[in-house]
Amino acid sequence: MQLLQKLFGKKSENKGIVGVSLLPNGIALAVAKKADNNKLRLTHCEFIPTLKTTEQSAVLRDLVARYSLNEYNCHWVLTTDNYRRANIEAPAVAEHEMREAIRWKIADLIDFAIEKAAIDYYSVPVSMRASSKMLEVVVSPNTLIKELADQATAAGLQLKVIDIQETVLRNLAVLLPENKRGVAVLHLQESSGTILIQKEGTIYLSRNFDIGYRELGLALQNSGNASQSSIEQNNLALEIQRSLDYVESYYGIPPISGLAVIPLAENTQELLNILNSDHGITARIMDLSAIVDCDILLDDATQSRCSPVIGATLRYAVEAL
Repeated sequence: MQLLQKLFGKKSENKGIVGVSLLPNGIALAVAKKADNNKLRLTHCEFIPTLKTTEQSAVLRDLVARYSLNEYNCHWVLTTDNYRRANIEAPAVAEHEMREAIRWKIADLIDFAIEKAAIDYYSVPVSMRASSKMLEVVVSPNTLIKELADQATAAGLQLKVIDIQETVLRNLAVLLPENKRGVAVLHLQESSGTILIQKEGTIYLSRNFDIGYRELGLALQNSGNASQSSIEQNNLALEIQRSLDYVESYYGIPPISGLAVIPLAENTQELLNILNSDHGITARIMDLSAIVDCDILLDDATQSRCSPVIGATLRYAVEAL
């Protein structure tokens, strides 16, 4: 996705790409620098906690100055609460008329003024149950996009792309060995989660849910104590299995055999034990240090919070595959 494609011009000379995302409790940052072969290599990644969102502009300016981030193209990653998604049948219009046709088709599906919205979209595979071309539409208020663009510019960043969670996680998933036959990726944060299923770069499904690793009681697994969190564990397993079953039946593709789990900030192995042993879901850790070209070691906490911005730095590398 490139919501700002009409606002920004051609690529300028730069040292690489910096991925940035403002989270409720801090700033996620990933820096990929051009190597001698002109390919990008991850050289820095960190999560910077902030007590208040009002602090983030000042912290971002400091980061730009400290790491000379003004010399990189910036790919900004929206959080899921920054935009809305809608799955619609593609309007029967020419490509140059598509956005305007979509705008009015989804007017009743969003909770803000459609005439003041930034719109982008991507195609989804045709179902075996229907022949119509479908689109996944992404909509965000223009005021929010302008606010983020102004914030990036004020910090000294060269903002080139505004991206979304679905496509940056896809960028990571295509690096997995299962990419050609299809792979499911689970990204759990403290109080929310996303499962994404893609095959050869095509997104078949992306679902967000209000289950995070804090609700799962993972730290209690080794104590043998009963916990109400088992309900949430069952709910998570159900979300995963329903998603896998849906893609198989709706699109008629071979079953997705496993689940790649982006490391949690803590207790990742406990989650894998629950999914594998208690629910029969074949799950494994998706260690980004092993699949991303990088000079640094990424601990679980960093991968948990920064995987989307790492995915943002892979945008052009994935397009070249």
